[in-house]
Amino acid sequence: MTTQVISLEMREPPQTEVPPPPCDKPLAVTRVHDIRLDSYRMLYRALGDAHHWTSRLLPDDQLSREIHNETTRIFVLLCDEIVAGWFEIEMRPALREARIVHFGILPAFRGRGFADYLLSKAITVGFAEGAGRLTLETNTLDHPAALPLYHKHGFRPYATRRVQTPAIEAQTQAAAKATT
Repeated sequence: MTTQVISLEMREPPQTEVPPPPCDKPLAVTRVHDIRLDSYRMLYRALGDAHHWTSRLLPDDQLSREIHNETTRIFVLLCDEIVAGWFEIEMRPALREARIVHFGILPAFRGRGFADYLLSKAITVGFAEGAGRLTLETNTLDHPAALPLYHKHGFRPYATRRVQTPAIEAQTQAAAKATT
């Protein structure tokens, strides 16, 4: 399937962070060090399957290299100790850049203002280590609220491209056949 990828950037952090949304349960954004591969895959699939995310559908050794390194940070949003959302960010200190690789709110927690709050936290993390530029990508297969949310927070497009991506069903079936 074909999708249009929009690359966005932010060159300065916002003046203020978004406060936590009203919630009758405790909220916390927590970094997960050395996340287990099965836990990462569960988070990735919970968000990504509906939007045909395929970049992290990798064998264990490759996935571990991608997420267990000194430049990758993974954070979860907990609502009453239950994962409500997460983001993955790649720090590129030599380039004074950071990149939000994955971001999202799990379906059961959407519509409560959590995305606004979590993206604000991701932006803070992105600029915390001296980055002068924070980037992310979205595409036409992502949740329809993604691009407006990124614009609301100050991200501006700097490039677009059309890419072919496998449908998640085809990718999942190929992976299943490879393991049997």
